[in-house]
Amino acid sequence: MVTSDDTKQPRSKFPPLFWLVVVFEFFERGSYYGVLSILADCLNKQLHFEKQDVGLILGTIQPLLYFLPILSGALADRFGYRRTLMVAFTLLGSGYFLASQATGYTPMFLFLAVMGIGAGCFKPVISGTIARCTDRTNSTLGFGIFYWSINLGAFLVPMFLVPYLKKEIGWNSVLIAAAIGTGAMLLPTLFLFREPPKPREEEGEEKPSLLQTLANAFEIIYSPFVLILRSMQAAARAILTASFVLILLGLGGYLYLDAGETSRPFLMPFIGILFLASLVILGLERRFKAASSGRRALFLAVTAGVLGLLIWTLPHLSVFARILCSVIAVTPLSLYTIDYEDLPRFKDHFRYLLLVFIYSCFWVLYFQMMGTVLWYVRDYVDAASLDSAVNRVFASVGIRYEWHFDVEHVTAINAGTIILLQLVVSNIVKRFKAMPVMIAGIGFGTAGMAILAISTDIWVFLAGIVIFSIGEMTAHPKFISYVGETAPRSRVALYMGYMFLYGVIGSSIGSVMGANLYVRFVDELHQPRTLWLIFSGIGVATIAGLMIYNRFLAWGGKPEQG
Repeated sequence: MVTSDDTKQPRSKFPPLFWLVVVFEFFERGSYYGVLSILADCLNKQLHFEKQDVGLILGTIQPLLYFLPILSGALADRFGYRRTLMVAFTLLGSGYFLASQATGYTPMFLFLAVMGIGAGCFKPVISGTIARCTDRTNSTLGFGIFYWSINLGAFLVPMFLVPYLKKEIGWNSVLIAAAIGTGAMLLPTLFLFREPPKPREEEGEEKPSLLQTLANAFEIIYSPFVLILRSMQAAARAILTASFVLILLGLGGYLYLDAGETSRPFLMPFIGILFLASLVILGLERRFKAASSGRRALFLAVTAGVLGLLIWTLPHLSVFARILCSVIAVTPLSLYTIDYEDLPRFKDHFRYLLLVFIYSCFWVLYFQMMGTVLWYVRDYVDAASLDSAVNRVFASVGIRYEWHFDVEHVTAINAGTIILLQLVVSNIVKRFKAMPVMIAGIGFGTAGMAILAISTDIWVFLAGIVIFSIGEMTAHPKFISYVGETAPRSRVALYMGYMFLYGVIGSSIGSVMGANLYVRFVDELHQPRTLWLIFSGIGVATIAGLMIYNRFLAWGGKPEQG
């Protein structure tokens, strides 16, 4: 079914600010994907990092830059987009440059983290600006152009600049070029960027305090806890609290047992700690709000201290895991100050969060390719027939150049397909509801991943990547547009920030899972087909999840039909 909203109205023009941030997106994403197109391969081949260690870097840096928009989006709404952009480009330029000089594992990890923080500050400002510069008559096309600019940078830089720099100067010169490309954006930000127009309901509104801004940033992510705990009676809450204490004691005992074990999975115990902390904080929240400022500070200090003690006394955890968990464990403190009176608001938050979580499973397929596909091309795919075909075309038009397919061109194939077809696809799907379009796009992406299991032939490989890219360009701009249209206008950047949770979940799972599955099924068992079928299964599960969501939990309570 074709939508009827605003399709008969004349399309609004895009203001100059729209085109400026499209340019920003081109340079930032071109720098990022230029580096990413060779990073996993060069860290493994040039710096001799193990594949699992490379997977850990990608599985940390990528989630970082996708998680930070939750916080940076809220801060941008309060302090202004221009200031946030200045911070973002400063961190991006310095992070890339410092990483170009690093040779050890720890410095490389830290400097790429600086870059990730910069990218995390950048993302919600750009998408938020585009959301504020568009309306229902041009939103789908606007985000299609936005996504097209991402892939224009992701195509041109890996296809032309990266091979030249890598061959003529050295692989770390790609990082230096990225530092220049992002750092130079400080000048147009300083002289040309102006704050995007604020929505009418936000004009004249008193800005919240910094503490309240930070607390509001985590309102959505803790909405499931709020709904569960606020809907329970005191007795049931006490039983649940006691049950979680017993479960945590059991999980803690599991971590302490077998001292010879060097590491233990910590995900479930950590989630249990967060849930228990939420139970306690929601029980004390009224006392906190009624207390003096000094007693409030004591509440916060004691809660943070207990959480820190739990994390830092458990054995078999790396220092990195302890630091990461300690940072995340601070976020439940926001529950002390959040306003819980409007429970329907939290129900909407929960439905939105669930949609993002289901959609994220598709991005496991995408982010695992940043490592596995590059290694697969290097180890298994013979590109001689493609090289020969391309060089024959060059020779026929009088170009004397010996072209060779390499790992950096994988990103360029994905981006080049999107460049060629994105605006066409966006114009086709703009007439249809978001959910059917997203499901169809994920279906294409899943089929593309399954095609890789057919053969190691270069032409089969190309077909799989192209079909996956068609699925990506179908699903993702529609998802971004949907979020931009449905988000409360006074919190567009915050909701856009939460949209990037798909990257947190997809990259944290995809990068680490992809590296470990590659070692297991490809390096050890020599069964690359099994690897691609496993990831195809995840795509099928994502489609099923979205169909169930659309049927029972759709926004507004009505399933969307195609």
